[in-house]
Amino acid sequence: MEYRISPEELIDITMPLSHSTPAWPGDIRFSKYTSVINGFRTSKLTMSSHCGTHIDSPAHLASCSTFVNDISLSRLILPAVVVDCEGNRSIGKNLIENLSLDGKALLLKTLSGHSQEILDTMDYSYLTATAAELAVNRGIKTVGIDTLSVDSPDSIRVHEILLNLSVPILENLVLKDVRPGNYLLICFPLKIESGDGSPVRAFLQPC
Repeated sequence: MEYRISPEELIDITMPLSHSTPAWPGDIRFSKYTSVINGFRTSKLTMSSHCGTHIDSPAHLASCSTFVNDISLSRLILPAVVVDCEGNRSIGKNLIENLSLDGKALLLKTLSGHSQEILDTMDYSYLTATAAELAVNRGIKTVGIDTLSVDSPDSIRVHEILLNLSVPILENLVLKDVRPGNYLLICFPLKIESGDGSPVRAFLQPC
């Protein structure tokens, strides 16, 4: 499929990386140490591979072996549908069952947040296993959400459903200024060899 990208139309849906970027409990927070050497700034970056807006490759599951550098570009640059899920802590199949999903990215706009406060309470919206199964059966290529995780705090079932079928997951998207509807998703992770995940720079272009 041929895409025409218009830079002036792109919507940046990426969380900035800074010392205040929240991290999943137990993960390594982002830090940056900058020094000046011979007139040039250079920085040491330390962070989890799942820091900020990031992608989970199938190899995020220890049982899988498809790494970040193995993810097909057809799952990173593709048509996407943004769905308004605000007010639903548990996102069930009723919110997506009437959508055309084949060959698309499903992006869930919940506005439930990914702040440190949300991390402390773990009170965020997530996809249910039945909805994930429906999306896979409908031919979804990628799934993204604007929360800490596509799974509930006490489960990994949705990760298992999607990643076992090579469907990458985008988490911590910034969708608050994005209207529900159809877009082109453009998402670039770092090309980390044998990477289980990577921070990404992600954009949407209205269709």
